[in-house]
Amino acid sequence: MMSVFSSDGHYEYTPPQSVAVYAGFWARVWAALIDHFFLFVAESVLAGICAPKLAIDWQATPSGTEATNIVNVAWTSGYQHSSLLYPHIQGNLPTWAETLMAVLIPAYFILFQSSRMRATPGKRVLGLEVTTLSGEQISILRAAVRFVIKAGISIPFLCIGVLIIPFTRRKQALHDLVAGTLVIKRDKIAHFSQY
Repeated sequence: MMSVFSSDGHYEYTPPQSVAVYAGFWARVWAALIDHFFLFVAESVLAGICAPKLAIDWQATPSGTEATNIVNVAWTSGYQHSSLLYPHIQGNLPTWAETLMAVLIPAYFILFQSSRMRATPGKRVLGLEVTTLSGEQISILRAAVRFVIKAGISIPFLCIGVLIIPFTRRKQALHDLVAGTLVIKRDKIAHFSQY
């Protein structure tokens, strides 16, 4: 709390201003690793539930293919139309399960970051949250833009969009700059007066 004299000689109360501490590069890397572990577990459970149906088909391999050793023996024995039967394992993951797994990852990031939690579970574990530039909860649209830029540009192009974090004033990645977001340390918000 800070009071200052006004121009007419009276005290005026100046409310404190919140100042966020921005999350650094390594804190964000650890949060991402935790999130990827959670996603790996979820995908593994889903894959276990929707285990592919395995079928063994016996397919004939005509002579002259990669199985030449046995076929050559057959040719030298006088069988002109020889073929080799070998087992072929077929596994088919249902299309709906593939679609569900493809939707799971974007939904995880977009819904958690735009929720009241303001963070994915990985960020939450490390005390981080994603906010707007003014410290407010981000919208689903902003979270979606952030995810698309991150998945489409920041990471695929040699992770340049992520590697710039230490060099930006507010420790923003490319997807933060485009979406207008910050990643801050939730428990490290200090209060300072304007003066």
